[in-house]
Amino acid sequence: MKPTRIQTVLVVEDDEPKLRSILSFLSDSVNQSFTVMRATSLVGAIKILSTEDVALAIIDMSLPTFELASNRAHGGQPQGYGGKDILRFIESETTSTLSVVITQYEEFPPESDGLGKSLSTLASELREEFGARFQGVIHYTGQLGEWRESLLKVLQKNDMADRR
Repeated sequence: MKPTRIQTVLVVEDDEPKLRSILSFLSDSVNQSFTVMRATSLVGAIKILSTEDVALAIIDMSLPTFELASNRAHGGQPQGYGGKDILRFIESETTSTLSVVITQYEEFPPESDGLGKSLSTLASELREEFGARFQGVIHYTGQLGEWRESLLKVLQKNDMADRR
């Protein structure tokens, strides 16, 4: 009998309290055929996506370019749409990785078009650009917020949720 291959759920988040909250939720929700990994920057996420079998990437939209280092003050300025670069990498360099954006922002600053974006506008644009593997935008509203039900639905839809 061929052993079942462990897949990865990747959380890309630079805000420590939000990251802990998402990781805690996933430890109770993801079934045992998945392992959960984390990255706190664009570069960190790309390293993992390049070497691991990532089934689902849960991505914050505003991320620094590099991981925080103990000998540096920060990993670069968070990019308002840094998560989009990860989504583009997933689209071009992976064959089956699903993605979902989880953000605390209700509105995003202007891009090159000079217009800010609501969550629903952002979700529509990302769905159009990234297609069926993009699972949507979830609004993070605190440790026990409604985001938990939304993320659980994504996990259940893709057979990643624990069936306890």
